[in-house]
Amino acid sequence: MVPVVALLDVVVLLFSPVAAAVALLVSALARSTRPVRSVALVAAYAAVEFSLLPRVLRADQDWDALVRDVLARSYAILRSLLDVRVVLESGSATPEQVATGRPLIVLARHCGPGDSLFVAWLLSVHYRLRLGVVLKSALRWEPVVDLAAAHLPLCFVDRDRASTRRRITEAAATLSAGDALLLFPEGGNFSWPRRRRAIRSLIAKGAYRLARQAGRRTHTLPPRIGGAAAALTGAPTADVLVLTHSGFAADGRDRPWWLLPVHRTLLVRTTLVPSVSVPREAEAMATWLADTWSAVDTWVAGHSTG
Repeated sequence: MVPVVALLDVVVLLFSPVAAAVALLVSALARSTRPVRSVALVAAYAAVEFSLLPRVLRADQDWDALVRDVLARSYAILRSLLDVRVVLESGSATPEQVATGRPLIVLARHCGPGDSLFVAWLLSVHYRLRLGVVLKSALRWEPVVDLAAAHLPLCFVDRDRASTRRRITEAAATLSAGDALLLFPEGGNFSWPRRRRAIRSLIAKGAYRLARQAGRRTHTLPPRIGGAAAALTGAPTADVLVLTHSGFAADGRDRPWWLLPVHRTLLVRTTLVPSVSVPREAEAMATWLADTWSAVDTWVAGHSTG
């Protein structure tokens, strides 16, 4: 895929001036800056990807520094092109508090395409953590991600639940001080159909208490215990950082992938939970995660307009 993607990036960059001119006309007619911003964002993505391909082909480099550099550049581009920024809520965990000398499991809310990049930037650049991420295996079609996976603690998961849990457990077991493993327990972006299916699934499994809790949540999906339990089992001494954010939609829920967030602030709240306060027994862990996600849902509901 590398030659194909490199060629595609070159084509995008060569034709971007023409696309920008067309986008300017469309923007004038639509009285919206989104067409121009969209073209600029695609061109910027192609430029970053094209510059990264030769770098990820080299094995002799500081990979953590590379990740921070890419995330810092990407964040700067998004701030410039879309006028979006990350703001950490007062009272959130500080870098000093997070640096406990123990590894970290990060359980983050996932709501809308692109929010994972801002979350990763916050963890890697602001908190200065060596970041591992649990990702869907489909992302390996992106050559930069696939090539970097040989050198970074990226854990790819698929529909095979047993295999997925084993890989997450193994990834968590390698963590040491200053390392963090990022998971998105909801498994996907919020939508009402997805929420209904998740609640029906809990009922079918006989998890009536969890289903009732999920029914009372209006801004988040029921968290999946499997991945979180695998991570916490693999790293029994790890602290947990619970990360929630306001999302890019006014109501705090998902937004269409094509609707770029413009002039938005992503308000983030992080809460550090010491290892001794996190249960490791399966049933107690499920209860703790459900209660934690109810608190996440309450926070999101309180920071949205609908």
